[in-house]
Amino acid sequence: MNARDAAQLTPLPLRPRPAAGEAVSSYVRRLARANHLRPSYLHGYLAGPPDYLHGIQPERLAALSGRTVTVLERTLTGLGKHARGTPSQPSRRITRAVGKPAKFAAIRRDAQNGLSIRALAARYRVHRRTIRQALADPVPPPRRQPHRASALDQLHDPIMAMLATEPSLDIRQVWERLVDDYDAEISYARVRDYIIGHRPAIPDQGQDDARRPRPPDAAPGQPSAAAERITGKNN
Repeated sequence: MNARDAAQLTPLPLRPRPAAGEAVSSYVRRLARANHLRPSYLHGYLAGPPDYLHGIQPERLAALSGRTVTVLERTLTGLGKHARGTPSQPSRRITRAVGKPAKFAAIRRDAQNGLSIRALAARYRVHRRTIRQALADPVPPPRRQPHRASALDQLHDPIMAMLATEPSLDIRQVWERLVDDYDAEISYARVRDYIIGHRPAIPDQGQDDARRPRPPDAAPGQPSAAAERITGKNN
């Protein structure tokens, strides 16, 4: 979206201030609630054509919130450059994982030279249990990953209840209800993958609807008059 297009959008009547470090999805939800709009509708309007279910366009959010793109990118998470695919620096955890096989090899080599388990533990500054692991197997055991319940795991019951009581619901309708009724901060793509993984028979109609031609600047499932209700202008 260019500056000329942004100039055609009118800021919303009520524009709450974004909080430092706030997720962009949370701010969009607050912006929608303040102006009596469904969060999923405002998300679709801010994403804009052709993919109303994908990421929010910073220029559109800036126009409707009455703030600059720079301010929004500095304040909100999930809207800046790193959210657009800029690769991040490798973590120290990855570096340690890569170096562990070499450490195991060095431990085994020093053990063959006569060093005791206690001496090896002191040299490499590790627990004696780690020394015994290295002597028993040259391949380090996989790092245990703690199980963390995702937002979708917490929404499993509502999702399954929707699909059980209304089999005709498509994936986009499920995503909209999660955003509107459960204040879920989750993308359409994650909901789609989750439902397909649990219920392969559910059709993925949202992607087709997202690319289907619509009236200019109309949000998903809404006529162009709804867009006029946001902007106060005829697009």
